[in-house]
Amino acid sequence: MALLIGIRNETNKDGSVLLHVRFKNKYFDKKVYTQIKVLKKYWDKKNKTVKPNHPCFEQKSKQIKKLKDIIHDLNMQNIVSSLSYKEVRYKLTNGSYVNTIDSYLDQYLKSQIKETTFKDYKSKIQSIGKNMDIDSLKFEDICDKNNWIKLKEKLKEKDRSPATFNSYYKAAKSIHTHASKDEITFSVFPYVRYNSENNYTKKWLKPDELIDIINNLSSDKEGFKNDATSILIYLMMFSMRGMYRRDIDKLSMEEFVDSTYNNCTNFSFGEKNMVYRHFRSKTNKMGLIYLGLYPVREIILSLNHLINPTSNYLFPVFGGNLHPNFWSLQSKRFKKLTSHNFKSARKAFNTIASINNIPDYDIRELMFQQDNTISKHYKDTQAQEMLVKYSTYHFEILIKYRVHEMFEMIIHKLIENGQTKLKKLLKLEDIIKKINNPKVNSTGQRVIKKVRHKNDNQILSA
Repeated sequence: MALLIGIRNETNKDGSVLLHVRFKNKYFDKKVYTQIKVLKKYWDKKNKTVKPNHPCFEQKSKQIKKLKDIIHDLNMQNIVSSLSYKEVRYKLTNGSYVNTIDSYLDQYLKSQIKETTFKDYKSKIQSIGKNMDIDSLKFEDICDKNNWIKLKEKLKEKDRSPATFNSYYKAAKSIHTHASKDEITFSVFPYVRYNSENNYTKKWLKPDELIDIINNLSSDKEGFKNDATSILIYLMMFSMRGMYRRDIDKLSMEEFVDSTYNNCTNFSFGEKNMVYRHFRSKTNKMGLIYLGLYPVREIILSLNHLINPTSNYLFPVFGGNLHPNFWSLQSKRFKKLTSHNFKSARKAFNTIASINNIPDYDIRELMFQQDNTISKHYKDTQAQEMLVKYSTYHFEILIKYRVHEMFEMIIHKLIENGQTKLKKLLKLEDIIKKINNPKVNSTGQRVIKKVRHKNDNQILSA
């Protein structure tokens, strides 16, 4: 096998030509074109490189050197075992020392970017590959324009938000830019027009719609338990301030903040396992959640009992050790029931917060979004007074969305379905008494204090 670098005879209008590598053996004599362009008049045919007076000489020299290194590696591999034209072509067109984009992220990019950005890239590459039906994405895959056109159409058929394609494309382009600068790939990233988002109506699940869906559920119907579970998962994500799956999965008993906050008029901050410190997966933004608001804790306890009755702790949710397809199956079930996905819980929380006239900067804090204003350097969002403020907002949002009504409707139907232990576990009779006789504070707000039970410490303590 012989591999030789050459240039095309055809010259572009700007005088540039594409480099190719000629593959020759007993059976084939073919050219593999690279994505490296050079100016023909500055090409050194003898030394197979560019002349010193070539514009961007250093950059072009590095690209050609990298190409020569790949050719050298291929020649060495061919000594051990004969390489086919297809294998050589793949290596040359991919133009990378790493086999997949995942391996590039792990081996090169991880140390150069923030952890949150790295996780976001990993997640998006996984989603892109899944939607493109490609197990392990390579640079040649994301540099194929047809793949992006097909992806855009596929996401449209799935009725996904226009922003989904845009975020995938933007992430892949950023990764490719990094790889080009690191001289890992020589390929050219294709231009594909972004989706227009101006006329897109953001969909969210209104409380009346969800209550109607719950009312129409039959407790004696086959599959009711799974339907109820999917709705409880949505209510949990909403009640935990619009958390996504990644955040739900990382909840841990170790992150409760004890002995830092004191009980106040409306909230039992000082009790064990009440104030939770959470770092959002996407932004790493830290915030505090008071879990004494009804029915946040009760929803989680119910899910734990339904999925893993032997679970003795509040977290991890579902008791851990989930089936690999659990989230996917529940998501599809909820989509079938409501025509919405689990992520719409975040849209609903944000929308209800706005309806309640909560300022945007407070909504960002509630939802663990980064504060890009100068005030973030001076504002102590973890002070007890601030925790009272955000817990009050949180409570008002739960009331406005009628979460307690939906939760009780689901639980009563589950008890009818045979899940009688839930009645004892949740002490529903005591809770309903509190709901029917809410406390009113000095500002006229309805306040439902968490009902504490004798077995709480046994069930919920770390």
